[in-house]
Amino acid sequence: MSELIVGKKFETKVNFRKLIKDIREQYPYDPLYTLIIETFANSIDAGADKIEIFINKKGDTYIIKDNGRGMTDYEFKEYHNIASLTKTKGKGIGFAGIGAKVYLDRAEYIITETKSKGFFLASRWRFRGDYPTWEVIPTQGRVNTETGTYVEVRLGRSDEGKLTPEKIEKIIREHYNAILLGFYGKKELKINGKKISPWQPKEVEHKYNFSFKIGKHQVRGFFIKAREKVPEEFQGVSIVVFGKTIVKQEWFKQFASSSETITGLVLADHLIKIVNTSKTQLSRTTFLWRKFHAKMSLEFSRWLEKIGVKLSPPKISSDMRRMIEQLEKSINQVLLNTPELMELANAFFQNILKRDVSIRSQLGALAGTEIEGSQITSGTLTGPGIGSGVKTIGDENGKAVKENKIGSKSIERVRRRIKSGIKIGFYNKPDNPSEGWLDPASQTITVNVGHPAYKIACSLSIEGGMYHVWIYHLLRVITDVLTKETGGSLNVKTKFLDAWYENSIHEEIKRQINKYFPITETEYKD
Repeated sequence: MSELIVGKKFETKVNFRKLIKDIREQYPYDPLYTLIIETFANSIDAGADKIEIFINKKGDTYIIKDNGRGMTDYEFKEYHNIASLTKTKGKGIGFAGIGAKVYLDRAEYIITETKSKGFFLASRWRFRGDYPTWEVIPTQGRVNTETGTYVEVRLGRSDEGKLTPEKIEKIIREHYNAILLGFYGKKELKINGKKISPWQPKEVEHKYNFSFKIGKHQVRGFFIKAREKVPEEFQGVSIVVFGKTIVKQEWFKQFASSSETITGLVLADHLIKIVNTSKTQLSRTTFLWRKFHAKMSLEFSRWLEKIGVKLSPPKISSDMRRMIEQLEKSINQVLLNTPELMELANAFFQNILKRDVSIRSQLGALAGTEIEGSQITSGTLTGPGIGSGVKTIGDENGKAVKENKIGSKSIERVRRRIKSGIKIGFYNKPDNPSEGWLDPASQTITVNVGHPAYKIACSLSIEGGMYHVWIYHLLRVITDVLTKETGGSLNVKTKFLDAWYENSIHEEIKRQINKYFPITETEYKD
């Protein structure tokens, strides 16, 4: 404590071993797996069309070299810094120049030789005690192309023998199959001299190639139904960003009768904005994801239906249908009367409702602010063609206005037909742990009738001779789904249930609740 005096300066210390370990632990793989994924990503980002990987017989040395653009003097120096400034998240699939350094604390050494136009140098990098150091070493022609980079990693003793050519091939296919398929230009990969081909089903029963735009972004890919079972890691649709498979086994909330034979791939580079650090997931609560997911769900659903493998929802009795319609009506009334929830529904649902909307108007007496996301109204309530073409809040590209007392835009409220509202659907998926989910293709909140909670609600309703428990279960599932879709905000769920209670429960029932059920500690004791 005697050293801690006012005015004395101290140097901030960095535990480099822990820092590198913390970076690596963001990845859901073992260290060698991560090393392969990151070094391959760096070669792709360097624009290489020829990549060679070697693992020696002893299994203690991993080498990757490419004919990419190589590094400049500045980039080479920054490459050896833990917080490199030469790469920015969102520019290519490699994150912030991680590359081989993700394994530095476990390696005996890392040799790097790089050649670009006007620069050619090599280094040896390793830990000495608790600090990583690097030294310039002679180039030895390891890069034998006009430009390129060579990386040699001497594995730590605990990892010796764990890497094989077969394991490396499997990892590359699983994460970079789109690259091998040639979607990002013709590229050649060799592992220990063997040319690696992409995974493809041997026999195809149905194939559908698609291409469309979401705003200004091009999205393309394919769906396939194979004649034989597809390997598990390729079942469902793979979402690919800059050549890297970010999400595997995505079904876009759709179900097929022969799911083990369905595979697909979608190239969506614009989703780089919502890719997480380890490049293994996408942020699913963003407007960007919802737009993409809704479009892909509809595309996938139509294809499954066309080839006759889409599972049909269970049939519902007419009595049950009437109760569901009444519940939908009650919920939609809540949405119409609660501005925060009205905007929430507008983001997810497409069936037509009627309400007041905010539009730009220089003569308007109200104030508003401009927000992202719009839709074109279909007209006033006097007819679908009258007053159409007005922009208001929606889930399409463009800007709209939202009422705000401190806003700077002049607006007015008008009566228009808009897209919004809840629909309830059902699916029997006992193997799915979710009680419900949002299905963008059918624009419904789907309730899982195979879930034990649903079955319990049904049994309690039957035992009581009434459907009230079943109805409450549906209401709870709907609020849970909306809460999840908006990023897990309990505030949404509370507002929804509070508004539904206030608008849909009779005052006499509210008085009986206070009489027969414990509300406060004092009332309970009485």
